[in-house]
Amino acid sequence: MEALGHVIVPVFGVTILKPFASQRIPFTEALLCAKKLEHFHLMAQYQYHTETTIEYMENYLEKLLCHREVFS
Repeated sequence: MEALGHVIVPVFGVTILKPFASQRIPFTEALLCAKKLEHFHLMAQYQYHTETTIEYMENYLEKLLCHREVFS
């Protein structure tokens, strides 16, 4: 999963540099979704959690779920 962030996010980043007008919004949403997935995964690996880390994870998950339709 760690490799996902090292591969997917840069690929989306390069692709979004010059997308067609019709691709701009979906690529932006896909990039945001991939970043939130990576952040959630990295936080989930913490050995101990506080209220703050749980709030971060909930926020990442909420944003991830808001943009997941882009992959449909």
